Amino acid sequence: MCGIFAYTGTKDCREMLVNGLKMLEYRGYDSAGIVAISSSSDIFLEKAVGRVSALASKVDASKSDTKKYTSGIAHTRWATHGGVTVENTHPHISTNKRFYVVHNGIIENYKELKKSLSETYSFYSQTDTEVIAKLVESLFDGNLKSTMEKVSKKLVGAYSLAVIDSENPGTIVGIKLGSPLIVGKGTDGVYISSDINALSSLAESFSILEDNEMVVIQEGEYSIFMSGHLVERAAEEVQEGQKIDELGDFTSYTEKEIFDIPSVLENVWSGRIDFTNMSIHNETLEELSDLDIERICIISSGSSYYAGDIGSYFFRKFSGISASAVISSEFLSDVFLPDSKTLYVFLSQSGETADVRESMKIVKAKGCMTFGIVNVVGSTIARMADLGLYSHAGVEVGVASTKNVIAQVGVLLMMSISLGLKKDLQISEARGIIAELASLPDKISQTLMQGPHIKELAKKYSSFNDMFVLGRNYFYPVAGEASLKIKELSYIHSESYSAGELKHGPLALVSKDFPTLVFNPMGKFYAKTISNIQEVSARKGPILGIISSNDTHKELYSDMIELPETSELLSVFTGLVSSYLFALYLAEVLGRDVDKPRNLAKSVTVE
Repeated sequence: MCGIFAYTGTKDCREMLVNGLKMLEYRGYDSAGIVAISSSSDIFLEKAVGRVSALASKVDASKSDTKKYTSGIAHTRWATHGGVTVENTHPHISTNKRFYVVHNGIIENYKELKKSLSETYSFYSQTDTEVIAKLVESLFDGNLKSTMEKVSKKLVGAYSLAVIDSENPGTIVGIKLGSPLIVGKGTDGVYISSDINALSSLAESFSILEDNEMVVIQEGEYSIFMSGHLVERAAEEVQEGQKIDELGDFTSYTEKEIFDIPSVLENVWSGRIDFTNMSIHNETLEELSDLDIERICIISSGSSYYAGDIGSYFFRKFSGISASAVISSEFLSDVFLPDSKTLYVFLSQSGETADVRESMKIVKAKGCMTFGIVNVVGSTIARMADLGLYSHAGVEVGVASTKNVIAQVGVLLMMSISLGLKKDLQISEARGIIAELASLPDKISQTLMQGPHIKELAKKYSSFNDMFVLGRNYFYPVAGEASLKIKELSYIHSESYSAGELKHGPLALVSKDFPTLVFNPMGKFYAKTISNIQEVSARKGPILGIISSNDTHKELYSDMIELPETSELLSVFTGLVSSYLFALYLAEVLGRDVDKPRNLAKSVTVE
């Protein structure tokens, strides 16, 4: 959460810093600020509460300032310490106005440091970041690198930061511990960023900092250090897949990303599933299948948790392996009982999710096997895992994850089939599933064609303040993910339940003003869910059914989204996609900011 961007080079950097923040805005958008410094130490400082666009307007208004500012740091904030005010907006400044700091993360001991520093310095903000700026001034020894080494020893927490000295603006120092930080080099200078998105059109190569590493940018070059020693590491080239696509004719990135899902699934299968021979070929999965795995524990947060929970059904059904999904923050709060026969699977879109990352550290410290499923190449969780697969969803800009969730579910299904073939899953059954997967992108495309119908339903249901979302078996976690999307995007209060739990309390809320969205495609539990629908209908609750096109009880529903005729298994994917469209259009009808929902940030890098 929060986005850091920095530059030093030959160009005036004010507009560049703002544009960098626009690329990072999904990480936090409560406020934003930049400081740009010329080679003669002229300072341009601007801050704004609200979106980066508010900052951009202020920077645009300063075009009469013709000085050339060739170094600077920038920040877009997701508030943790202190309210959303200009005073709390980064960059933060030392008392002597010499040092400027931007910071992502949490300094856990900032109160103790602030108390000590208050004997000498006064504070203007409520943030933990201002403490760093004062600490830099307090410990400055004439060299920013050695000073920051001393500063880092005083800080407790998970963070990344960038510091610039206005008297030596060509030097920028960045430090990483927990929160991500990347340094990139282009033809016009050197950059620091919280992730690759902001560098993709600027840098030709980049390096990802590891925990406890420091990057020093000086005279157009950068060097990486750990514990004062130079780290030798070859830079990586920026790849095409790390660049953000144009929005095109779509009204939001979230909408575009939902419509990207058919091609995303093709990327997930590519090089892993041989549809000609109906088989799975992947070195990682083959290595995984050779392990003695008796249990699988899937650890994740948010939408990834629901993807993992869906995956747990796959592992039990197709692999014959006991599997469970655990919310990562709860994993950290509980007693960990390590088990050498358990495979611990970690899901994260960004590969930087703090709770997931810290859970993995605990598991690895006990010598247990870890498996990462992430979208961002080279991310912390990808580097830490013993084994792993990328979800290959492409850059996801919308804060509410959509296409990556589908990709994660696809990867988990593929894993379950591969593991199952080493156990009791029959080859004929596996081939039947693989044959179905070949048709899945087309089935999803058919689902997406119902957009106009779903938009009309959204207009109707946008008038309600509350909503239940129900499902059974596979569709219980599907309902959880759909409910989360409705909350995230539309701000409508939504709760998900197993359909069988409705009569155990929640039914008391059902009325004509409290609708129920129910997933009930044709399958093993279809008839049981029909009974639950009748319970809602008897209380005059509106019912929106996400059902198979060949459903034989359509008269029970107030409204319907009909899924293309397919198996119960593939209806997991088409059902999720239809619910994403419903949540998207609810949000549009209600005038919500679809790509940047209030109070949220995409990459949750603090616990």
